[in-house]
Amino acid sequence: MAAIQAGKIVCLITPGHIASNPRLVKEAMALSQAGYKVHIIFTQYVPYLIDHDQHILNQNPDWTYDCLNWTGYNLSSKISRLLSKMMHAFSGNINIKINRNYWWQLKKAIICKANLYIAHNLGALPIAVIAAKKTKTKCGFDAEDFHRNEMSNDITNPGVILKTTIEEKYIPQLDYMTASSPQITAQYIALFNRDITTIINVFPKTDTYEIIHNTRQPLQLFWFSQTIGPHRGLETIIEAINIYNNESDLHLLGFQTDEYKNYLVNLLKPESKCTLHFHKPVYSEELFNIARQYDIGFASETDLSLNRTIALSNKIFTYIQSGLAVIVSNTTAQAAFINQHPQVGCIYNNAEELADILSNYNNDRSILYQTKQSAFKLGQTDLNWEKEGAKFITCINNAILSI
Repeated sequence: MAAIQAGKIVCLITPGHIASNPRLVKEAMALSQAGYKVHIIFTQYVPYLIDHDQHILNQNPDWTYDCLNWTGYNLSSKISRLLSKMMHAFSGNINIKINRNYWWQLKKAIICKANLYIAHNLGALPIAVIAAKKTKTKCGFDAEDFHRNEMSNDITNPGVILKTTIEEKYIPQLDYMTASSPQITAQYIALFNRDITTIINVFPKTDTYEIIHNTRQPLQLFWFSQTIGPHRGLETIIEAINIYNNESDLHLLGFQTDEYKNYLVNLLKPESKCTLHFHKPVYSEELFNIARQYDIGFASETDLSLNRTIALSNKIFTYIQSGLAVIVSNTTAQAAFINQHPQVGCIYNNAEELADILSNYNNDRSILYQTKQSAFKLGQTDLNWEKEGAKFITCINNAILSI
């Protein structure tokens, strides 16, 4: 098998930061461990994530990469930002419309001369396909989301039209494709009638952790994302806490504006017994040590779009690897997951149901502890990157063998 990987270069492409794409990072690490050479092409536009990107690169010195900074915080990035903005505004090219840094990334991808190009996010899809054709090699795409309906279900929405056009043009040209939930896989199979492998958004085992048995302290509640903002279900969580009306601590981790932070604080009733804690973003490997301090993790996705209902958030699998009880909103994918693994948590439809779930866990701490243990056990035995990563490497080996 080692002969398959020997000297082979796999190029992973994303239009954004690698720090905001843990799925890409996990794939890159798996590829390195399997013996492939890894090259990454990415761009930077969020200033605070630049340090996080560099932290990942420092931990993986064998990777090579091309990075374009267009944060606008220095002269070169200001020029890059201005040029890409002008091209995006005036070009009729759909590849530029979906990725304003398309030409720069495509040039770097072709120069790389990889044996396999993997697109992460729809903006990278045209680049992977075209670079593969130019270099007479293979390409793949990882659909972490159902992209055409990522933000809207309205077929007349310009974003939906653009993303649908990109998918229809480039997905049929792929040599392999993966998706992040069974429901997303099913949607794309129905559209394109092709083989797609589901690679769940799980994480490596954390088998050294000891599960905390909280017998007397207030419930410790946790939610995280890159950004703490609206349309993520946080308002429903706080409404439920107001109804629950017992002592609790709600910890929110992610980048936040003062305006939205104050908005959430003001949603708590004046007589609330909940203390709201805000935490800044951390390096990805630190997240599990932070999460394990808590009792319950929320996956509170809303039905804003079809994608939101069929995606499986990496929050769920972070909580499982950290040994937390998992409480999820009733979206199609999340409900299916809890129905398949009822030992790890509960589903809620509204604030009243969520308040009841919190009360039940608060009143019976032995059930809470049992749920936390069950979640952790599932992560160590079945839902981990050791298993899903092996599926991913099989996809890559098969693609490389077909060259």
